[in-house]
Amino acid sequence: MPGNDPVVTGIAILLGIAFGPAVLVGLLVRLPRLVRVAARHRRPAPPRPIGPPLERLVADLRRLDRLRRGPQPATRVRRLALLAAYDDVLLDVCRAVGVEDPPLRAHVEAGGTQGALDTDREFARLRTEAEIEAAGVRIDPPGHAA
Repeated sequence: MPGNDPVVTGIAILLGIAFGPAVLVGLLVRLPRLVRVAARHRRPAPPRPIGPPLERLVADLRRLDRLRRGPQPATRVRRLALLAAYDDVLLDVCRAVGVEDPPLRAHVEAGGTQGALDTDREFARLRTEAEIEAAGVRIDPPGHAA
């Protein structure tokens, strides 16, 4: 039988005893390098954006800002809807650019759509716009007249 040859078995044991420690030491010496190479090749998945892209949010914000500053809508309902939409997009832009606690958030959460015409909310809207501009987003850039 081929598996019962004592000469082949003896040679395999002799080679294992002779070269086994050298192979084991070589692997232990190279192990940190192998770990670094493996870690370098294992890249984390790129972060997935939450919500629409900033460019689209800013375009929506500018469009709604032009509508808000233009002629007043004919009805109160349309005016409330326009301001509520503007406030929502304004808060979305705040989240996208990293404004932590915009002044407008508390007014939107407390008043909903009904409080959209309050003067306190208008002031909070202005402060939030200032924070967005401080973060680097121009709401009404030069050359974009209505």
